[in-house]
Amino acid sequence: KEQFKGQGQYYDGTCDGKCGDGRKGELTAWIAEKRPCTTDLECSLSGVCTPEGKCECDPWAEGPDCSYLKFEPVDRARLGYLDERHSSWGGSVVQKSDDIYHMYVSEIICKEDPDVRKRCGLNNWETHSRIAQATSTSIEGPYQRLASDPVILPPEHHNPSIHVKPTTGDYHLFTISGPTGPIERMISSDEGKTWGSPKTVSPRQNPGPLMMKDGSTYLFYRADGLDIPYPTCSNEGISVTHCPSDDGPCNPPNDMLIFGHTGEDPSVFVDHRGNYHMLFNALPYKCVPKFEQGGHAWSADGFNWSDPRIGAFDTTVKFTDGTDMKCERRERPQMVTGKDGRPVALVSAVTGCPKGLGDPSGSVGDGKFYRGADDSFTLVQKMTKAAE
Repeated sequence: KEQFKGQGQYYDGTCDGKCGDGRKGELTAWIAEKRPCTTDLECSLSGVCTPEGKCECDPWAEGPDCSYLKFEPVDRARLGYLDERHSSWGGSVVQKSDDIYHMYVSEIICKEDPDVRKRCGLNNWETHSRIAQATSTSIEGPYQRLASDPVILPPEHHNPSIHVKPTTGDYHLFTISGPTGPIERMISSDEGKTWGSPKTVSPRQNPGPLMMKDGSTYLFYRADGLDIPYPTCSNEGISVTHCPSDDGPCNPPNDMLIFGHTGEDPSVFVDHRGNYHMLFNALPYKCVPKFEQGGHAWSADGFNWSDPRIGAFDTTVKFTDGTDMKCERRERPQMVTGKDGRPVALVSAVTGCPKGLGDPSGSVGDGKFYRGADDSFTLVQKMTKAAE
């Protein structure tokens, strides 16, 4: 299968000429069988199955089964978080009561002379990541670090995921405090002005919390060393555990796969119909190349998940000036939704992009600071919305 890159049944995306094309529906059973859709599940819960047996996709989704993400092109002046001094690797965004967008970002400082050297790249990620705060008046940025006290958590903290608890309005910031965990949570009752001490809630990594109306949390996470069904290119997988309250740890992890595909970096959101969607990195670690690493799975109840669409988003970014760029990796996906649950923008970490982001003028926006190679930044790309 084409989605298993680097190892398995086929070596690469050519699949010996036997690959199907998901965007043409050749990897979707009901389309391959030349029959109409019969349920919204066959439209990836990202649209509806019409009486004519075709999928009518929501504005943020596309493809014959609505399993692919549909983006607006990126304005080079609004790239998300691309700081002049600091590389970064993903973030999480919340709109506060002041209507300002606040990003909690995994910022990477340099190992040597951090007050002098600039943008030292992803190679410093494991030991020199910290959580900083940046703000913007627009969802897509540009995000600027707070002028005073921007650092929320010191090294080594990364993989931030910010959520508002529906029962209290408190902010819950989940992070990991080492290269492979554990997962920590800290809570703020004043929209992030002050925070309680971080507490360990799980020994695992890559937190994807889903806060429930009963006050509990389901924590999706990455587990390692799993028996992933063949063919596969890595042994990471996504599991879930329950966190009954804010006062103690989550239940011990059972590391049971929620679907039979390798993956990491899970992020779950609930759409305007009450359906559940998971975005994740479907080609972790040894899986190469990673150009189509964006995974999307869906569920009607949050417990029973579909097989994922691999390549639901990729590493190619289109710009409003008609140009585009192709990066090597796009990971740490987190969807920002509106108050009604409709997807607004995707936050993700990118690296291996062209120097200066391929801008021929070299003068538009913060892209001029990007040095290419292993340098990394946090991209925010708006989803397509309904025509007004």
